[in-house]
Amino acid sequence: MSPDDRAALLSKAAQAFQSDRLGEAEAIYTRILKSTPTNVKALVGAALCASTLRRDAARALSLLDRALQVSPRDAHVHQSRAATLNMLGDFDGAVQAARRAIDLNPAAAHAYVNLTDSMRVAPGDPLIARGEAALKGAMSDADRSVLHFALGKAWQDCGDHDRAFAHFRAGNDLKPAFTGLETFAAVADRQKALFTAETCARLKGAARTTPRPIFIVGMPRSGTTLLERMLAAHPEVSTAGERPEVNHLSSRFFDQAQRPGMPPDAAIRQAMTRDALADIARAYVTQVTPRADAPAPQIIDKMPTNFWNIGLIAACFADAPILHMRRHPLDTGLSNYIANFRTGLDYSNRLDTLGGYFRIYDGLMRHWTAVLPTRILDVDYEKLVQDPQGQMRRILTFCQLGWHDGCVHPEKTTGVIATASRFQARQKITTGSVHKWQRYAAHLSPLIDALGGEDWIADYEARRA
Repeated sequence: MSPDDRAALLSKAAQAFQSDRLGEAEAIYTRILKSTPTNVKALVGAALCASTLRRDAARALSLLDRALQVSPRDAHVHQSRAATLNMLGDFDGAVQAARRAIDLNPAAAHAYVNLTDSMRVAPGDPLIARGEAALKGAMSDADRSVLHFALGKAWQDCGDHDRAFAHFRAGNDLKPAFTGLETFAAVADRQKALFTAETCARLKGAARTTPRPIFIVGMPRSGTTLLERMLAAHPEVSTAGERPEVNHLSSRFFDQAQRPGMPPDAAIRQAMTRDALADIARAYVTQVTPRADAPAPQIIDKMPTNFWNIGLIAACFADAPILHMRRHPLDTGLSNYIANFRTGLDYSNRLDTLGGYFRIYDGLMRHWTAVLPTRILDVDYEKLVQDPQGQMRRILTFCQLGWHDGCVHPEKTTGVIATASRFQARQKITTGSVHKWQRYAAHLSPLIDALGGEDWIADYEARRA
């Protein structure tokens, strides 16, 4: 492979990774490594694909160790090791690797994120001054945004919420504003029209599968990772993390159902036969089972945005539990706003679109609860952290599981966590994030207005109660 060919392939792989086409990116990096086993960019890229695509942190660390042997002073390699160690819960190792990356390159924006995601920053930590100084230098808007989020987290840890919010806002303002709420509203309306009470009563679940999936849904940052960790502590449960298969299978089924001369939704209703839905259930289990942490009778799929697909999930799976995490809308909105999502949640870049998205989500969940009253268990984040044992007994009963003490000690659960809450999810259960929005109340008017004002929030909380 010529240097020009290799450079072109590396560029193509990087573009695929940034577009979330991880399988394509990994295939390209693997091809490069067959020709040039010591190519550092390919080693790092393949490592990031292994950890992100398959949650294979061991493979990722092996590749990164090879990269370090070739280039021990490459800040990007140390930064990538920090991210992988963070996913594994080796926070001490992640902190050490991230600080090494910053020592080698004080402008390594992602290293600051990996560092602040792996620890609680104490006042006076030199990383704050180094990060603030790095912001004054030249860097891309993307890196500048990442660094703002890291410094926001640092100032939050230090208790200075005004400085923290200034950085979170600056980080979000460097991202594009979202303009697609009308599309989301239209999708929600279509789901309501497709899955009426009559349709849901007719389609009561086409298949019982082994293993049986447990679906955890809800707004991102509503506590889904905490619930996943608590359930995954049960000896009869493993987790596959956040899986895209339901969405992929749903989109493909809806597309293939179309018939010339027939209205699209009528064609979908006609195609939703028991056999077709059972095929979807079996295809899902075949694809997801290898992604689980370990073999188990029940496997968690913790893709929060599967709330869009609850109608099809209930139609395909006869007995799969659907657990719906709920949290105060201001805590949920704030937590989305201050999390630097890699891809796919652009509505969280602005407080007003966050509020609008939450309203659409809530309207769709109210529909699912009405048409599928026995298939969904609402789990309130606040109750879960205030009374973990009582709530877990209720959840385990719904999932037809016996009691296990480990379910109230998620800090002891091993395995990979790839979500933004990986540090918090490995701590003991705490109520410290309940009503966190109050610390940022002076900055949340756009979110409150977009939700419908304080009266709407009060009504929502009354419905939860």
